[in-house]
Amino acid sequence: IQHLWRGIVFIRVLLSFLLIYPVAIQADIVDYKFDITTIPTNITGEPVEALAIANQIPAPTIRANVGDTLRVTFNNHLDVTTSVHWHGVLLPASEDGVPYLNTQPISPGGSHTFEFPILHAGTYWYHSHTDLQIQKGIYGALVFSDLSKESVYQDEVVIFSDWTDEEAETVLDNLKQADDFYALKKDTVYSWGGVLANGYPAIKNRLNSSFRRMGPVDLADVGYDAFLVNGSEQAKILIEDENSEHVKLRMINGSTSSIFDVEYAGGPMQIISADGLEVKPIRVKRLRISTAETYDVLVPVHTGKSMELRATSFDGTGFSSLYIGEGKRVDAPAIPSPNLYIMESGSMSMDMPTHSLDASDQNPPMMLDHEEVIAHIMGYEALSSVSNTSLPHDQEWRDIELTLTGDMERYVWSFNGKTASEDPQVWIRRGENVRFHLTNETMMHHPLHLHGHFFRVVNQYGEKSPLKHTVNVPPMESIVIEFNANETADWLFHCHNQFHMKAGMNRVVSYQGTSKFNTEIRGLIQPYKRWFNLNEFHVMSSFMDYEFSVANERHEIGVELDADFHDTYEARLSYKYHINRFVSVFAGTQKREHHHEDSHETGIAGVNVTLPLMINSEWRADDHGNFRLELESEIPITKRIVFDWRWNTDNEHRYGINYRLNNRWFITVHSDTEYGEGIGFKFFY
Repeated sequence: IQHLWRGIVFIRVLLSFLLIYPVAIQADIVDYKFDITTIPTNITGEPVEALAIANQIPAPTIRANVGDTLRVTFNNHLDVTTSVHWHGVLLPASEDGVPYLNTQPISPGGSHTFEFPILHAGTYWYHSHTDLQIQKGIYGALVFSDLSKESVYQDEVVIFSDWTDEEAETVLDNLKQADDFYALKKDTVYSWGGVLANGYPAIKNRLNSSFRRMGPVDLADVGYDAFLVNGSEQAKILIEDENSEHVKLRMINGSTSSIFDVEYAGGPMQIISADGLEVKPIRVKRLRISTAETYDVLVPVHTGKSMELRATSFDGTGFSSLYIGEGKRVDAPAIPSPNLYIMESGSMSMDMPTHSLDASDQNPPMMLDHEEVIAHIMGYEALSSVSNTSLPHDQEWRDIELTLTGDMERYVWSFNGKTASEDPQVWIRRGENVRFHLTNETMMHHPLHLHGHFFRVVNQYGEKSPLKHTVNVPPMESIVIEFNANETADWLFHCHNQFHMKAGMNRVVSYQGTSKFNTEIRGLIQPYKRWFNLNEFHVMSSFMDYEFSVANERHEIGVELDADFHDTYEARLSYKYHINRFVSVFAGTQKREHHHEDSHETGIAGVNVTLPLMINSEWRADDHGNFRLELESEIPITKRIVFDWRWNTDNEHRYGINYRLNNRWFITVHSDTEYGEGIGFKFFY
């Protein structure tokens, strides 16, 4: 019996070894070395300088297998610091790549080596987490494979991005200066002429929003010069095997702030994974891929044809094209630009109904199975995990309310009304289930990313709700995500629209007892620039008006000067504190001289309130006991003509017509009770 037992033990050990050995011999240290440099590039016809890894935009695709150890060294040849974050990858906190929070930045002339085990398969990506360097080219794909699951499809990386010739920091400055700075460039200026042209639904929407003090609908902040796929406005994939029926596309939205609607000319796409993890296969005609998300899809190959995969910016301002196969080109359907006038603020996710394609469809569906084809996927209702994703039942739950808030006019973005500098941390404990209740109270989309974790996007499939690392929360909508708090230390949670993140929509998720986030680090991870300034001039034939302000998310110091060209002027210096996007308080001093006869200086204090119909009001008193109410607003008549007016209880008024020449310059005609009529220019910088 003893010999028999020893034999059984030996056989069990041998079988275990044989099962483990194939994985062991395949596991390896996968080693990459890259230089980060500047390179000249010309995408729009204008030569500019870009940032690149290994002289490539996008950066080289990094590949490894589950069980491998990935080791990547980056040599920084820039004259500024840089960094690399491994987006969507489960790894030790020290390797996550957020400068100062958990990984030191890569200094100019310096190097850094990342090393971590590959624990899961899927499509992910890597990018800089320093300032706005993604916009200038530091991003690339990650492909992690599971060798136990053989793929029979040609496997291709497809990385979408956006491009502007402007410096990314200049873009953020512009957004701070005017909430609609890029509207003229995009041809998305919202005007009352457009409202009236679209009839009753548009009038109703605008009036309802105005009474609620909500600005016009806008789907995207930035006016981009181009949209790219694999670094070009137009790219191509050749089919390696002429007998192939399908090709697998690993689609990555590596943009700075753009969301894309993707459609394929060759028929519906079959989604097989989202954010790197398998989902129940579903077929779709059009897929919305939000900033920083990834999707793996299968698309059919058509012999003798080159089928277009088109990724259209969801504000309708442009697209990129990837042609698959050789032969006659077949274009994907053009996606009409959304009509912003008839879109209600509460339905901006633009979800479409589910239905089967009919026989008259020009692009027949892939005959992989008999499930119905979804017309458009704009959210997460149709996604289902292939396995149970329920969290441990024996762990305590922590519910955290995170309201997505912001001030579009001042371009400040926040959680629960506070930016990252004001309220930087969300505290959790290891060994609990954490549920984030995400409610978007802004008019913009916010793709939110949690570092170092996968979370469940709670939907109709319950225990099979999909796991993701990035989730888009549409305007005026709510989404619930939940995750197992099985890590330690500190992890970033932020909007992956880089301009929103840099303007405050950012938090550090910290584990109690192991967090290393302190006051010193808090100062180091602030955006590259906290204070922004605005200069605005009116230069008229009869008077001039100059306004200067410097502000951060709460505090603002402003100077105003009105003067004619003779002997009358009014100057004001004030400090303002912004309580929220509707209310601010101020105090300061004002000096006025009128024809050398009436000269006096007063102290002033009061409150600014945004009223219904987007009327700005100032309620103020001076140190002589005088009270004054002033009202003003701007009304866009057409995309180039703007009417503005100002009135106060001292019976002073100004009104004028402005003709927009470009983003910064206006021709203006004004009438003022103090200075009379005049014609001239208005500009800001």
